[in-house]
Amino acid sequence: MMWKKEFGANHVKNTDYILTSILIFSIIGIVSDYTIVFVVVSIFITYFAMNKIYDKTIGKKLTLKNPGTSERLFPGEKSTLTFEFDNHSLYPLINGRFQFQTGPPIKVLNYTEDTKSYYKQIDIPLSVMGRRKAVIELPIVAKQRGATRITNIKFQFPHLFNFDRVILKYLPFYQAEFIVFPKLLPVQGLEYIYHVVPGEQRMNFSPYEDVQSPAGTRDYNFSDPFHRINWKATAKTQKLQTNIYERVVDMSYVFVVNIGLTNSFHMTDFNKNLENLLSCTAYLCKETTERGFNFEVFINTRKTGRIPYLHIHEGEGKSHYINTLETLARIHQQSIVFPFKEMIYRIGQQFYKPKAIVILGEITPEVSGMLETWKKQQQTIYQVQTMGDGNAAIIKQWVGEVMQDAK
Repeated sequence: MMWKKEFGANHVKNTDYILTSILIFSIIGIVSDYTIVFVVVSIFITYFAMNKIYDKTIGKKLTLKNPGTSERLFPGEKSTLTFEFDNHSLYPLINGRFQFQTGPPIKVLNYTEDTKSYYKQIDIPLSVMGRRKAVIELPIVAKQRGATRITNIKFQFPHLFNFDRVILKYLPFYQAEFIVFPKLLPVQGLEYIYHVVPGEQRMNFSPYEDVQSPAGTRDYNFSDPFHRINWKATAKTQKLQTNIYERVVDMSYVFVVNIGLTNSFHMTDFNKNLENLLSCTAYLCKETTERGFNFEVFINTRKTGRIPYLHIHEGEGKSHYINTLETLARIHQQSIVFPFKEMIYRIGQQFYKPKAIVILGEITPEVSGMLETWKKQQQTIYQVQTMGDGNAAIIKQWVGEVMQDAK
């Protein structure tokens, strides 16, 4: 069943009035033996039967298309919210009101009731004629980071016979979802931070080579190792030829985000600067993706599972970037905070090679000692600092109590 049917407060009373009228006129007809009275009784009975048939069948043949789509937007972008009704019944549903609610990530530009509640109510006039379709298209705009769905869908209209209200409540889970990514807050200095170790990224200038990826040959120099001579190429050219290989490097980044507060003893405390932190993280992920490098993200928002904090595993490419933005969008504005010190300790247990680490958020004194240990393990550590009015940020190298520019 797609719709749960409810009737207005006067529906039962109207039914009682009809039954009472039938009973009274029947008694009068029997006592007076007037034919006209039985005609009136027949009219009431016909009306009552039609009323009951209408009550039983209304809404059963009305369908609402339920697309399983997920639309992704950045703040300020516009789109269209579409509802498609199909009335397979002969009964028209006229002068009705279609209602639903949305969360704050999106705003419906028309028919939105001006309320201060978290969910916004949308109320739209709607009529669906018998054996016809009706399509509603509403312009929307992405307002803030988050994910939202359409909830509390209702269609109410006048009863065709007694003019009371009929309310159809949509029962299935409406699958369409709107995901608003964090805005991209520019962060300066990413191009100056790296940690050159053997890896898989191709780079023209690197001290490391991938011997499994030959890039061609060149003339032999006296300083070249003897085992790198390519004898087949030498036979063809009648000159000694040396193998050359792809230059590779590991240019991966680790973004560690602390959404907690200094000296906070409550897991429910959260950083009021959360949106800027996630916006900076989104920008760093974008820049890293465009440069063709890997990245992973750690955020100390508590979640269930074996890993009690949010960890986006290392990856590269556009799909990894989009998945990261979607994950950032789903972080609640009042997330439960996992202790930053404990997360840093767990992250440190996972390092098996030097990394370029960028920390966003506060570095507490109790964490500084762990970061000093990381530095001794050849980890390069940087911190993002906001500038001016908070509309831009810069990466600076963390050297204990002193911050230096990434340059």
